[in-house]
Amino acid sequence: MLLGRSRPGLPDGDRVRSRGRRRKALRSWRRSRPFWGGLFIVAAGAELLWLPFALDALSAAITFGAVGASYLIALIMMVAGILVWLQPAQRIFLGLVAVVLSMASFVYSNLGGLLAGMILGLLGGTLAMAWAPDNRPGNRLDTAGVRSTLTAARTFASRVSATTWTATAALGRRFRRPAAPASARVETGKTRERAG
Repeated sequence: MLLGRSRPGLPDGDRVRSRGRRRKALRSWRRSRPFWGGLFIVAAGAELLWLPFALDALSAAITFGAVGASYLIALIMMVAGILVWLQPAQRIFLGLVAVVLSMASFVYSNLGGLLAGMILGLLGGTLAMAWAPDNRPGNRLDTAGVRSTLTAARTFASRVSATTWTATAALGRRFRRPAAPASARVETGKTRERAG
């Protein structure tokens, strides 16, 4: 093929199937960990690391704190983002580290990377802490949709006999308060006017 589109030895159909398998494997890997939280944390670290290099080219720079602290915060955030991907069980601790470092970047790293790095770090840290693994079976009631709930209700109603429903309704009537007789009802001003 032209421009090296196909690899030698693989027909076009096999190439498409292998791409589908890789995409499915990546999707499975991505769903088994706090992917977006880690991505935002890595992006925040990259932005905080990139900004001091970009500000060297500018004539005026906003600089608070030590420059070394800015690099350290950015590198630790990038490592925390990668560790969120590699060790999802530690997501709460690493998310908390990302949130604390994002808040510290406001002071030490040019107002948190001109607020962009700080916001990305806060968002990524909270997403990482909020993520929970999906280990629920698909047939539990809390994962049921509207259609499956209605089907279950119809099945339940068909299994319950009419005598059970009648007995339930009779019990309901038995425990209701009786209505007050007409003579015991309190008359309001409007009912007196209508009567008179």
